[in-house]
Amino acid sequence: MGSLLLMVTLLANTAPRPVLVTVSPAEAIQGQLLLIEVAGTEPGDEVTGSFGKHTLRFFRTARGQVRALTAVSLKHKPGPVALRVQVTLPGQDPIVHGRPVTVQAGQFEKQTLRVDSKFVRPPKKYRRQIRQERRALSRLWKAPATERQWRGSFIWPRRDKICSTFGLKRMFNKQLRSRHYGLDIDGKNGDPIVAMGAGRVVMVAERYYSGGTIVIDHGLKLFSLYFHLSAFEVKVGDRVERGQRIGLMGESGRATGPHLHLSNRVENISFDPLGLLNMDLTENQKEGTP
Repeated sequence: MGSLLLMVTLLANTAPRPVLVTVSPAEAIQGQLLLIEVAGTEPGDEVTGSFGKHTLRFFRTARGQVRALTAVSLKHKPGPVALRVQVTLPGQDPIVHGRPVTVQAGQFEKQTLRVDSKFVRPPKKYRRQIRQERRALSRLWKAPATERQWRGSFIWPRRDKICSTFGLKRMFNKQLRSRHYGLDIDGKNGDPIVAMGAGRVVMVAERYYSGGTIVIDHGLKLFSLYFHLSAFEVKVGDRVERGQRIGLMGESGRATGPHLHLSNRVENISFDPLGLLNMDLTENQKEGTP
């Protein structure tokens, strides 16, 4: 899809040093993950920034690339979002680059389901539990950012047919009740599920809507969520590696059949997992090295 390339010049001593700011993909769409890259910096430079109201958490790869991940909310109205990148050389005033990035409307599918009323409005006896579960997730998103734990690109937690896409408009019994904030991946009860990337397990729980749930913190406010599991193979606090088995597929919680619901969040924004799965984040010479 290409990239949006921006350039500023830093004056290092007497020689100008060009610094390139790249936004990929170039067209920002509702619900999309974005990669911000800053080329031309050196290890002693400080790079900070923001995208709209959200902080850009830059990191330097093993090959010296300076990157940050951010996302556009599914609910963000089409129009400009301010991108701001600040590069500070040791002993010099910061150089600030700022310009808008235009957000475009996404095209999302619609699904009509006829389901039992319990899938539309939960029984009163479960509503307190649901509120508590939402608060527990909210605490994870609001916690301070942890150090980056992943290296390289992310992988599929399992390969199978995608049976429900991100952003899907779900009509339950002819009424629009929800948007789908993840991917549903088909499979059978007991199929193994692996971690998309390295990180720390921050939630292992049975929940009303999502059933058997695992949340992994990959660092820098990037999370992956795995729903409807039938069994857990990790516990809270475990360090997991990319490709490590974490649980088994199931149909627990509000599910009409066995599948994996996969979600991703960065800076408390849900985005299409395909953006992360398809993004080349290789940073070592050997392709695929984590």
